Amino acid sequence: MKIGVISFTRAGAEKNLELTALLQEKNHQAASFSWHKFTGRRLIPFQSLRLLFQDLWDSQDVLLFLGEMDKAAGAFIPFGKEKGEGPAAVLVDEEGRFVIPFAKGRMAGLNGWCAQFAQAIGATAVLTGRTEASRRFAVDAFARKNNLHIQDMFRIQTLAQALSEGEPVGVYSDYPIEGVLPEGMVGVGTIMGGQDRPFFQDVPDDAVPKEPAQKPACGISVTDDWEAPHFERECRMFPRNLAIGVVCRAGKPRADLERFVFGTLALHHLSRERIGAIYSTSNYAGEEGIVEMADGLSVPYYTYSHPQLLGGNAEGRELSESCALLGSGHGKCLVPCRKEGGMEVSVYERAIHLHF
Repeated sequence: MKIGVISFTRAGAEKNLELTALLQEKNHQAASFSWHKFTGRRLIPFQSLRLLFQDLWDSQDVLLFLGEMDKAAGAFIPFGKEKGEGPAAVLVDEEGRFVIPFAKGRMAGLNGWCAQFAQAIGATAVLTGRTEASRRFAVDAFARKNNLHIQDMFRIQTLAQALSEGEPVGVYSDYPIEGVLPEGMVGVGTIMGGQDRPFFQDVPDDAVPKEPAQKPACGISVTDDWEAPHFERECRMFPRNLAIGVVCRAGKPRADLERFVFGTLALHHLSRERIGAIYSTSNYAGEEGIVEMADGLSVPYYTYSHPQLLGGNAEGRELSESCALLGSGHGKCLVPCRKEGGMEVSVYERAIHLHF
């Protein structure tokens, strides 16, 4: 098979060479691709995942990502929707402990291949997707379906093991989640535990979920803050529902924009992992610094024309705020227009709807 091994850090680059050599020993046509800051002999540098996918999409059977699951999935999934079925995608952590398939692409039998590959490198295959043999809750599929950022991808293994062993797994969420709780899972907290009646106003009392007498030790939480965990062993997820409006003086470099935007988010206790998309006006459609920042975050970049801004009830606002307002679907303003050194940013929160 043709396999592209992709890494993002110095440690990942070292593991990249090790795994590529092992794959070549097993007669696979494997090549190493590394983020351009961490390259060397036998490492092919890249600066954009999108451009790398364009080169590899039709020629590779498997793309194997080392670490940075969220960055990989954030770029891979939208590209796949645009281009159609492509190579399978697999994640391996930089220590080589876990092998996680997250897109089967054109490849049949991906789970079996991952199990064999994991055995060859002394790792554990985390096969969490739904199959005919297993109908247990799939954490990664839930996150992808609801556009959630998983803080630590390797907590998936903890939850999968708990479910497979019949241990109850808790679900905490700051947002209502529609649908029936999956088998083996228990609602926890004011929303998922049924303590907040407005979310269950059309549900009979005997059907409202009850907070368990003893909270499970293992669980998932869907939240927008970094407070203390809700479970001893927690897989925490953040909604990608921040709409970032950005305008700037022509030629502003990516580094300046990132420093300003990320600093603004930190000032308001907002995580950059929650960024869902960046918005600006059509005058900045090709503004290199903004385009590069969006690409580095693996989020889409959209622009609005002047008539669209006027038609969206956004008149009378600063440009960045108008763009963020429309991009969020007229959501909640978290950060009104902030200006500094020829740059302008606003942050709005899009309403989210979660489903099991």
